[in-house]
Amino acid sequence: MSTKSYTLLPSCSKYASNLIIVATCDGASSTGQIGNEVARLLTNTYPQLVRMCCLSAVAAGSQLHLKIFRDAKTVIAINGCALKCASNVLRKNGIEPTYEVTITELGIPKEHTLEFDPETVQRIAQKISEEFVSRFRGG
Repeated sequence: MSTKSYTLLPSCSKYASNLIIVATCDGASSTGQIGNEVARLLTNTYPQLVRMCCLSAVAAGSQLHLKIFRDAKTVIAINGCALKCASNVLRKNGIEPTYEVTITELGIPKEHTLEFDPETVQRIAQKISEEFVSRFRGG
């Protein structure tokens, strides 16, 4: 059994009204994986403010997850490509993203690989942080 200690995140179902909830593409392409990694980076950088939440559960109609997004302080949608799955899944469930980004619209091509450039992840996370998350940070 592992003795590693993990950092626990605030329960998004309990604290949604205090959190920026992130829905992200996790598609089987480079841009899908970039979106997922950006959401992870934002969640780990701002653990008391940003929390990624399961978009697949929203698509499956999970009432708990729909409530999390509806109760959120605000919602970010990170889309991998022109299909804009994250935004569309939310909208089909009556949830309007407050901030949206589409990775391919930033000039990053969608490739048929699960590999990506970590610098691209950093750059997109910084863009979202500066353009949106910074509005909610104290101090």
